[in-house]
Amino acid sequence: SLFKRNSWGEWYVREGGSLVPAPPDLHDHDRTQSIFVDALRTIQEAASQTLQRPLQIATVSVPEHFNDSSALAVIEAFREVEPSYKQPWQVIRSGAATWLAYGLSTCEALGLDHDNCDVDDDLNTMIMVEYDETYLQLSTANVGSVTCNIETRVRYADLGENAILDAVANASQEAGIRQEILQNDDSGSATTVQKKHFANIENTLSDFLMEQESVPRGFNWWDTVRAVVISGDASEPGLQGLRGCVSNALGQDKDKMRNSIDPLYVEAMGAAQRGQHQVLNPRFLDDMVFSLIPEHDEL
Repeated sequence: SLFKRNSWGEWYVREGGSLVPAPPDLHDHDRTQSIFVDALRTIQEAASQTLQRPLQIATVSVPEHFNDSSALAVIEAFREVEPSYKQPWQVIRSGAATWLAYGLSTCEALGLDHDNCDVDDDLNTMIMVEYDETYLQLSTANVGSVTCNIETRVRYADLGENAILDAVANASQEAGIRQEILQNDDSGSATTVQKKHFANIENTLSDFLMEQESVPRGFNWWDTVRAVVISGDASEPGLQGLRGCVSNALGQDKDKMRNSIDPLYVEAMGAAQRGQHQVLNPRFLDDMVFSLIPEHDEL
């Protein structure tokens, strides 16, 4: 899964140990594509070495916030690296990857009564909680048997895990304070900052859910929520804190939380599920077949 990072309102992609400007549209497209080429080749080579056999890349997932230029750079990099590349919809958005990872396309997976369920006639909402070093992102999507349509996406740049470190750095210069935070120590200023940080996340999530419920729809929106999925790239103590926030915000509905897959690998698992489907059903990559599927869940 490839990514961009935001700093002071500008988007960057990682190149080695540094960040370089990413598209939008007037950035250096060729340079950005070359970064994605290097990343895909590195991933492919590492996986081939681990499994001791050549591997093809079937599907790539990209963050939901990638604009058209960024997504196109990934598609062109994919085409350059993988001779078996056929269609641009082999690159999927993170929302679709999350939906695929948990298989939220059947009555059973959505927790519905199989005898009285029609996945595509019913309204089924998936809530995604993505926690990264630099942001918290909350999203909702309407999911069905073949579609995952993003409806709402809000990013909070001040609620990423690094906010804990920044807050402590501003308040204290104590040696070892970063390690104290990452180890989730129960004493000192680190714990005070952590508690405040996760209280802010819990309040933000609760407010987000109440805002969604307050939108006039003609039906009870919360009754359509089938799953709340956690994903992201944060430390294990940070993810433990996030799980507590989600559980508290959901209250008596905390059983809707899905957390059986390591949050770091949710998108990769979803891409793998799509890749497996393509291998087992080659016609999925035919133009005529895919034209029957609404395109907005893919790219």
